[in-house]
Amino acid sequence: MRDLMNHIPTILEPLGLPIIFNGFPTGSEKPNQFITFLEISAKPNFEVDGNELEIERIIQINVWSNSNYHQLTESIKQLMGHAGYERILEFDEPYTTGESHYNRVLRFVFFEEQL
Repeated sequence: MRDLMNHIPTILEPLGLPIIFNGFPTGSEKPNQFITFLEISAKPNFEVDGNELEIERIIQINVWSNSNYHQLTESIKQLMGHAGYERILEFDEPYTTGESHYNRVLRFVFFEEQL
């Protein structure tokens, strides 16, 4: 299986922003914009004789910004699409009073063949 902890940051590297697996470290000062990501699901999509031949993997990318993040979101969709990921869901998390950043959630799926 592909190592997403290295693969996703490599895809999004051209954005020049911090890209963090599974959350921002507690107590750290947050930049104006940053990205977090995690794997939501990895499940067999195609099996033969009990052997997994294809895995469906769902990745969530959270865009965090204290300003307009529309262009950043569009750039992420483009980079992920070029890397073979298909966007399956996108939404804004409700803003909570006292929160320093707005949060846009993007979910992508890709199918990985097992060798």
